[in-house]
Amino acid sequence: MSDAPQNRKLGLFSATAAVIAAMIGAGIWGTTGGFAYKLGSDFAVLLVWLFCGLLALTGALSLGELGGMMPRAGGCYTFIRKIYGPTAGYLTGVLSSLLAFVGAMAFIAMLLGIYVQTFVPSAPPPLVACIAVMVFSAIHCAGLREGTWVNNAFTVFKVLVIIAFIVAGLSADGRPVQIQINEAPVFTTVFAGAMVSASFAYLGWETTTFIGGEVKNPGRVLPWSLVIGTAIVIILYLLINLVYLHAQAPSDMFVLGEDGQKTGIRVIGPYVSEKLFGENMVRWFNSMVIVVLLSTVSTITMVGGRVLYAMAKAGQLPSTVANLNKNEVPANALLIQGTITVIFILAANNLGTLGDVLDYIGLPLTIIMGATVAGVFILRHREPSTNRPFRVPLYPLPPILFIALALWMTISVAMENWKVAIASTLTVLVIWVLKPLLAKGGTSSTSSESENQ
Repeated sequence: MSDAPQNRKLGLFSATAAVIAAMIGAGIWGTTGGFAYKLGSDFAVLLVWLFCGLLALTGALSLGELGGMMPRAGGCYTFIRKIYGPTAGYLTGVLSSLLAFVGAMAFIAMLLGIYVQTFVPSAPPPLVACIAVMVFSAIHCAGLREGTWVNNAFTVFKVLVIIAFIVAGLSADGRPVQIQINEAPVFTTVFAGAMVSASFAYLGWETTTFIGGEVKNPGRVLPWSLVIGTAIVIILYLLINLVYLHAQAPSDMFVLGEDGQKTGIRVIGPYVSEKLFGENMVRWFNSMVIVVLLSTVSTITMVGGRVLYAMAKAGQLPSTVANLNKNEVPANALLIQGTITVIFILAANNLGTLGDVLDYIGLPLTIIMGATVAGVFILRHREPSTNRPFRVPLYPLPPILFIALALWMTISVAMENWKVAIASTLTVLVIWVLKPLLAKGGTSSTSSESENQ
């Protein structure tokens, strides 16, 4: 095996497709139904998705500058390590790779298994999930070109079926969407909680920064792939939510439990599909979601392994994790990620447990993203003469907006759900304590080769 520099093979189309594929996963098909009834306003629901989209876009603009400066594998891990030091980088790397990527992939793969079971009742969702993870791990170990081709094909098909859903949904008989600004509960704790939920559906806007070492002309392609991909997803998400609101008033998006308490309609996508198109179209919708989820699992597999690779190159994981195979991809990192994901799936054995894991790490990940974006200010002060192929437009407004919204969301969630805040803090402490164990066998690469990854 080799640890030579990776070839830069990803152009603007492939890099943008990776962003879109990573962002559009399970979240958009269930998130709105979880909070819409609490807001009770068409305008507020759309504003939640718009604000979260703008949050992602301002983050994409900010990370575009950092990615242009440091076009190497690792994404936020690489940026945080340079800006705040090795310990902060280590915490970021473990949270993003071993928990966020693995947890998200396990959750989405399990959800994929549940949707597959609607067509094949005898197929256990955990088994389907494990097979999907192993197959995509093998595909992406076969080479960057092969993995990219599969990813691009899934992404194009995904976008086309989503557009078909939007056109058909808005053309069907339904209620008129009402934009009543005065009645919208904006900037309340409920609104903040809704934003936190919706922001999960936007995760992935930073995707290209994790594979920066394999992007062609990274100073131009990397930042623009983030911006273009995020902008496309914002438009698609707003249109999908218009379909939801066209089918059902937000105040009615709930079911009553046995105790008489309201609960949001978590599977809002199939619910709306049946309401607008009839029961026979639910299977078509399920087929569409399967394609969407396959695409997302593929992209997360490709991207997540690069964080482990970058950590090993920096000496914070065993050096063998950084080895490249004959196809010049970090196969060891990809296989380790796939193995841990399968263990997650088998240990949890249900979607609810995996969802709880994502809830607990959501708070520290929001803080990490805020700290990463703040790095734009730090590096402009610390390294004013460093070449920046891409500079944040309208600076300093985008990073300020991102940091302000991230801070507001963090404080609001911590105040509303202190148990999550405590669990998140304990998680970070445990990861910090385990640092010597995880780094055992690691040797820091200080060569120029490492700096170019």
